Amino acid sequence: MTNNKEVFDRVFVPRSVAIAGGTPREPGQLVLETVLASGFRGDIYPVGSEAREVSGRKAYASVTDIPGLVDYVICCTPAAAVLPLLRDCAAKQVGAVAILTAGFSESGTQEGIRLEQEISALAQTTGVRVMGPNCLGVYCPRGGMSFDSRLPGESGRMGFICQGREAFIHIIRAAGHRGVRFSKAISYGNACDINESDLLEYFAQDGDTDTVAACIEGVRDGPRFIRALKNLSRVKPVIVLKTVPISARRRGGPTLVEGSDSGPVWNALLEQTGAVGVNSAEEMVDAMVTFSMLRVPRGRRVGIFGAAGGASVLATDAWAGAGFMLPPVPTELRAALDDGAMNQAGMILHNPLDFSMAGYTGFFFDVVKKMIAHEDFVDVGMIHNPSGHGAWLPWAAFNGLIDSITDSVIGIHREVSKPMALVMQYIASRRYWQKVFDDLQVPCSEAGVPVYYSMASAAKAIDRLLLYYERRAMAAEAG
Repeated sequence: MTNNKEVFDRVFVPRSVAIAGGTPREPGQLVLETVLASGFRGDIYPVGSEAREVSGRKAYASVTDIPGLVDYVICCTPAAAVLPLLRDCAAKQVGAVAILTAGFSESGTQEGIRLEQEISALAQTTGVRVMGPNCLGVYCPRGGMSFDSRLPGESGRMGFICQGREAFIHIIRAAGHRGVRFSKAISYGNACDINESDLLEYFAQDGDTDTVAACIEGVRDGPRFIRALKNLSRVKPVIVLKTVPISARRRGGPTLVEGSDSGPVWNALLEQTGAVGVNSAEEMVDAMVTFSMLRVPRGRRVGIFGAAGGASVLATDAWAGAGFMLPPVPTELRAALDDGAMNQAGMILHNPLDFSMAGYTGFFFDVVKKMIAHEDFVDVGMIHNPSGHGAWLPWAAFNGLIDSITDSVIGIHREVSKPMALVMQYIASRRYWQKVFDDLQVPCSEAGVPVYYSMASAAKAIDRLLLYYERRAMAAEAG
């Protein structure tokens, strides 16, 4: 079998791509147009029987007719045409084939199951690596490869493997909107050949990736998977979402968003291997944001700073439930901050710090900076609820408030070495709230400050970050 690293390097950053079923009136034409629009700079070969030229490129009747090297083939043909295509790919010594076509084992039909078994056997005997069937292929900004040309074109350090197509689309789009940038992502579908263990082993060697997220429906080889996950977790953070296979969803089981199959056995496996788990697509996105942006806290002491006393009380419960502590303000810090001036400004020196009467002023942010920076107070600082505080302001004035908050938070982040983040609580008008959230999160995420939708989601995500490093330290001590 060909070396995994060599194969996947050819897939993520190919020199040439053939698209089978990519001629007019065939399903792959949209895939061809997407690859062209995604910035791919290599050679593109449409393959099909009905055209001589597509989008200014010569079309070929067969992969074997292509004169040059072919690194990667994207298969969009009907299911019945897949096996002949794979035989041609083997003869051409193609690196790998992504079968986007559905209608195999996931359909539950005897014919679909039989065809998939034949694909698997052919891959084993010929050495052609196959991802899918029923997948979306790869997303790699550096290689100019994408299933959606509207996704960010900038590379990041997040790797992502995902079995389900819907989850792949949803999580990449949502995480990209929140400022996460990917190194390489792959949808591997039914895993008839390339599976989760292959991909975990690859990402352990990949120099472009710092963190790996995995959305897994099932495991093909349990012992190998455990070894691969443990080896990867030793060198890079791994975030895992265990979802329900499509066959179970058809029987009325929970969907990706409604719930996941993360019981005691699965949780024990994650603890054993050093990876961390999440329980929904939303938690996965929050974790991706956190691992991509937040500086790793030294401990679990949190400081909460907000313009609403009631929200701060609820926030306290959320953080305590996630295993954090809210330490009292140290005596020497209280003295340094001038209690009298604080009281005059309408702030009481507690943790959480409620500054409802003072507002998001320069004085407030100066206090927050000093509190976060103090050596013996907190490990991470959280500012929350600016939307609720300013909701009564005219729109123009509120925009100015958001700009001021953004500049102040980024300024503190640059001056203080400890991690900090923002929480934008939901308010009545979703359209209004989403615009406010975006106005904050775009510049903040670019500066490395994560922004969350709630204190509870922030607490869960930062707990996952700390849990990974706690498990890694324990494994190192155990040898």
